[in-house]
Formats: sequence, structure tokens, C-alpha cells
Amino acid sequence: MRINLTSSLSALAIAGVLSVAQTAPGYAADETEMAKNAKVTIGQAVEAAEQKGMGKATEAEFEDDYGGRWEVKVLSQGGDKLTKYFVDPNSGEVTGQEEQTFEKYWTMLKPADFQKAQTQLKEAIAAAEKAANGKATSAEVERSGDAVAYEIDVATADGSKDVDVDANGKAVVDD
Repeated sequence: MRINLTSSLSALAIAGVLSVAQTAPGYAADETEMAKNAKVTIGQAVEAAEQKGMGKATEAEFEDDYGGRWEVKVLSQGGDKLTKYFVDPNSGEVTGQEEQTFEKYWTMLKPADFQKAQTQLKEAIAAAEKAANGKATSAEVERSGDAVAYEIDVATADGSKDVDVDANGKAVVDD
């Protein structure tokens, strides 16, 4: 029986890469744990970014970049500028910002619809955390028909749950 050494080594290398990818700091499970353990909650990060940007948050998530940070996108009050703010997960301080491409973000949902929505991202996060009995790790605005809706990821004692929150603040945990 003849074994192809090149094929065997290739298979081992692929298995090693897959193993490292699953335990690397960028792996989603690690980001979820980092977000759960952050001193500053996603709601507090949203509040800090909204104050800095003088607008309303459209999206927030924890990224393991630079040792971990909250990244929050904020639409300006005038609805003409979208900025991503970086919030320190330990102090709640806004440590940087980056202008975002405005046109691509709002292809399905108009800024005016978002700004006049009854429920804003911070309230949607609170509703999702209550409904799923956990801590939100990411949140984003989306469209539901002609209305604003939110999709929130919540870390719970038994894993992670997706929670949809409608324009009126009603949260539904996806099973």
C-alpha cells in the first residue's frame, strides 16, 4: 500500500488551520464572550456614540480588533452623514471614528423613516435583553415592510439567541 505523503501533509495542514481558526481571538464565540464580559454594555456604548455623533445609532457590535471594542454606527441629526464610532469596552470613552459610505447603507430604508421611528436602537436592545433574559452583543436596524425593525443578538446562559424587535418595541425571540 502506497501513501501519498503530499496529500497526507496537506490534510494535516488544513486540519491545523481549521483548528486554529476555531480558537483564534477573531472567532465569533470569543467576541461574544468578550462582549458579555465588557464593563460597558452595548446600550452604554450606543449612548456614548450617539452623544458624540449627535444623532441616532443604527448598528452596534463588539469587535475583537485592538484588544476589543464596541463599534457603533450613528446617523447624524440631519440624516446626511453616517459615522462609525469606536467605544472602549472598559471606560465607555469614544476612542475614534470612521466615516461610512452613506449611499450603500440606506438602499432599502430611508434615513427619515429611521429617524422618525417610535423605537430607537437603544430601546430595542433593552427590549431584546429582557425578552431573551441575557446581554445583547450586537444590534442592527433593518426594514420590515415600510417600517423600521431591529435584529439583536443576545448572549444567554444557554447560548445565543436572535431577537427581532418591531417599530413599536415588541420583541420576539427566534427559536
